Amino acid sequence: MQSKGKVYTRKVIAQILGIPERSVRRLTDDGVIEEFSHGHYKLVATVQGYTDYLRSQLGGGDDYNVERAKLTKAKREDAEMDIQLKRNELHRSADVEFIMTNMLIAFKAKMETMPYKVLPLLLGVPEGDNKTIRITEILKTAVDEALDELSEYSPLMFDENAISLELDEQED
Repeated sequence: MQSKGKVYTRKVIAQILGIPERSVRRLTDDGVIEEFSHGHYKLVATVQGYTDYLRSQLGGGDDYNVERAKLTKAKREDAEMDIQLKRNELHRSADVEFIMTNMLIAFKAKMETMPYKVLPLLLGVPEGDNKTIRITEILKTAVDEALDELSEYSPLMFDENAISLELDEQED
């Protein structure tokens, strides 16, 4: 050890570190801190050795700082996601699944009923030169109507209150 710095007794070092004298002896035996002379310790070297020991007990000084930085980053990202949710810029996967399922069920229902809806119209088309054009128009109108179910997306659909109301209505 260097000869610079103040030297204190084991009793004073125990008081400074806030541990019993027996723990100071154990830390000395374990090589965590070094005695300057029998029962005497250099303050700076002892405090540095003890703080290094405490850091290692917490998972290492560098590891601790890395983990703390990760935790801070995770908290920041969580706060940013909360803001995005409130601004309706981000949606929970369960909400997206719920809304998309409802939209696809409505689309499927339109597609399944389309033949029954357009058949009478198709049968009512009179013979003539524009029969093909008229049939095409009827089919296109029916398809466009079914596709409208998929085009009715709005960010307001993801509003928590609207989702809660839809769930309540489905339960009734």
